[in-house]
Amino acid sequence: GPVASAGPTGGTDAAPTVSRRGSFALLAGVAGLASAPPARAVDLSAYAVSGRDDLDIAPVDTSDWTQLESGVRFVVERASVGNVERGITDPVRYYIPNPFVEVRYTAYAASTGKAFASSEAARRPYNFQAGVKDEVQDEAGGVPEMFVGEKRRFVVPAELCFKRRVFGQNPPKDDDVLIDVELLALQPY
Repeated sequence: GPVASAGPTGGTDAAPTVSRRGSFALLAGVAGLASAPPARAVDLSAYAVSGRDDLDIAPVDTSDWTQLESGVRFVVERASVGNVERGITDPVRYYIPNPFVEVRYTAYAASTGKAFASSEAARRPYNFQAGVKDEVQDEAGGVPEMFVGEKRRFVVPAELCFKRRVFGQNPPKDDDVLIDVELLALQPY
């Protein structure tokens, strides 16, 4: 029922009052006792690519890409200086504690070019807190080195993918992982 009433005559001249039930609901809400609707979890299965071959690519030659000591190889496809308007002009790793980022990506089995995860499959960008879950995209040469607006391709060796996820998805076993990623936004913590 309604929480406020307009007075005994139903007119609008009297000051509004709050019923006992309404006042309890207001106090419970202020005290944090009222149950909030449950938070909706992100359905990571929406990012899994299954039954689609339109996202697949031909295997990529990465021999001329920059290689790090860890074995990660990468190439910057579109460089960026960051989001100058918001003053976010440093790479992701600069922001401590770990920032929230929004990316557009597709992940492939490097030997075959078969896509296994993609934000295009979900039809929405992927949001996560960089560096928190120790996923494959958090390797040096990947998302931590990127600037807002940058597009990068990187390959992570199979041994670095062992028992780790790629944007919430399980990578193919015993295969390197190729990831195309564009950093859309960064929100410092």
